[in-house]
Amino acid sequence: MITRILYPEEKSDYNRCVLHPIQTWEWGDFQIGEGHQVYRLGVFENNKMISAYSVSFHQVPHTNYSIGTMLRGPEITNDMIKNITKIAKDEKAIFVKFEPDVYHQTFDLNNTATIVNPLPDFPGFVISPKVAFYPYSYIVDLTKTEDELLAAMHPKTRYNIKIANRNSVEVVEQTDDAGFTTYLDLLFATTKRQGFYLHSREYHQNLWKTLKSTGMVHIILSQYQGITLSAFMLFTLKNKLFYPYGSSLTVHKEVMAQNLLMWEVIKFGKNLGLKTFDMWGSLGPNAKETDPGFGFHRFKQGYGGQLVQFVGTYDLIINPQFYQLYNLVDKYRWKLLRLKAKFIR
Repeated sequence: MITRILYPEEKSDYNRCVLHPIQTWEWGDFQIGEGHQVYRLGVFENNKMISAYSVSFHQVPHTNYSIGTMLRGPEITNDMIKNITKIAKDEKAIFVKFEPDVYHQTFDLNNTATIVNPLPDFPGFVISPKVAFYPYSYIVDLTKTEDELLAAMHPKTRYNIKIANRNSVEVVEQTDDAGFTTYLDLLFATTKRQGFYLHSREYHQNLWKTLKSTGMVHIILSQYQGITLSAFMLFTLKNKLFYPYGSSLTVHKEVMAQNLLMWEVIKFGKNLGLKTFDMWGSLGPNAKETDPGFGFHRFKQGYGGQLVQFVGTYDLIINPQFYQLYNLVDKYRWKLLRLKAKFIR
């Protein structure tokens, strides 16, 4: 078995092996467009690619150093660490952040955990002080019937869907430039209202330009009396549906447009023949109303998916001398960004 950096003509084989949107070749192209260095690696057995993953390196401003990320890739192996370590040293990386798309535990309705995979344990790994994705998510089983899915929902969620239907809320797919602009305007209105930090408008526009022709991206809108009240950007890959971004207006909240939108998204995934719907992050089994992000957590929880915990986020330290300094500076940088997002409205 050998692992090597891939050539552009191996794009199709690479995409056949990866299982998460941000590991696709096209997402790597987007990262390159943002000024990052991306390496795609394939694992071969008898000249056949059996696994693949990408790692990207982001330059630390005003330095010769970089930070590596290997997000939502396959299970970590010694071979993977060996190859990424070599690349990271060439890129003068301070560390590489690993965040596999691998479940550690699943939870039943009583929050009883079942271990699915052990936690990674490799030399040089430390638990990262900063995650890229939420360590938990709700996964909806799209192979269930509509009646079974409705029965699994929280009663309040079912009730809200009925309210939206009574109010003649409409849900439409508009995966084109106009639909994306509507979605993006709502997204920035939402983050401004809630005081969250968000990448620039240009960042999202570049993402759309890179991915819109892949068939992986879908824009779904809910409308009431000619007004778009909420919008989701969805990703589809293999047999999975993903919900990375959502936005909404505060007007006409009483018609519950967002609840119907999520239900129609679930049916959308079923109609495509997909198997699972990853809601792209939530709080854990002991979430409290006072926790940041609890509103999003409760909204997703209402749809009856299974709560899962991923194996977590780990830093492979390449340069111990600068690792602690970088984390200290980055901690205060993010505090400033959040303060800016909160007060500049």
